[in-house]
Amino acid sequence: MTFSATDAAFEGFRVVRRKPMVLLWWTGAYLAFLALVVVIGIGPLVAMMGAMQTLEGGAAPTPEDMAPFMAAWGGMMVLLFPLGLLFGAVLNAAVARSVLEPQKSAFGYLRVGGDELRVLAVTLVLAILAFIVFGVMGLVGGVVTGFAAAALGDSGWVVGVLVGLALLAVGVWLAARFSLAVPITVATKKIAIFDSWGVTKGRVWAIIGMAILAFIMTIVVSILFSIVTVPITLVMGLSGGWGELAQMEGAPPAEIFAVMGPFLAVMVIFQAIGAALQLAVAYAPFSAAYRAIKGGAAAD
Repeated sequence: MTFSATDAAFEGFRVVRRKPMVLLWWTGAYLAFLALVVVIGIGPLVAMMGAMQTLEGGAAPTPEDMAPFMAAWGGMMVLLFPLGLLFGAVLNAAVARSVLEPQKSAFGYLRVGGDELRVLAVTLVLAILAFIVFGVMGLVGGVVTGFAAAALGDSGWVVGVLVGLALLAVGVWLAARFSLAVPITVATKKIAIFDSWGVTKGRVWAIIGMAILAFIMTIVVSILFSIVTVPITLVMGLSGGWGELAQMEGAPPAEIFAVMGPFLAVMVIFQAIGAALQLAVAYAPFSAAYRAIKGGAAAD
């Protein structure tokens, strides 16, 4: 079956309108993840700041000088990278579930179970495939551009631009062909990496158009939330907050956070709400497209 790219592009707003509480659940998930990042990363972050202060003002750092900094960075990434991947899988599965299984709305569609693990597996495999494919494409493009530059001289840049545009077009086309992998995985309860290829056949342009519309709307949401936070920034500046902060140059981080704490808390909450809405706007359209292609009924 066919689907309307315009109709699917607005699915994220329909999800929030249908179940407004999901916005609070997803905002809470962002805040909880951020708090976990702070708890896990505060130790390595302090170590990194200490290592950076040790390097300041000295000669060019040697590999031995950089070792403490890299060790702290590596320790933080070892903990945060897998948590970030799991968090992304949980949110992606929740958005797909909100469209494909709207009746399962408990906890804002958030779960940690089979769907999430399957989505995590699909995401990892597709990321690895993308790395390989785009790496090969980049290598081929570089070789072709190099030969063109050698053969055509100053005019070789034209070939380089054309090759770059061609590779970009191929990349967008491939992304569209695999774009329904997560919704299919949630709907079929199996790891569906290549199933999207057949489902998107003959629908690439509609999917690309839908994705562009959704992307534009995420930018609009981001701008609107930025506008909302401007008055908060102005109030802080008028109340002397910025002046007080400027006088704290060189103060310990704990003292700076104590002064900036209330402002940062408000900003983080607004950013989390905006991120939750952008999540729905960006990812729900792909599940709506799959539902329409398979002939499923849209939720009221």
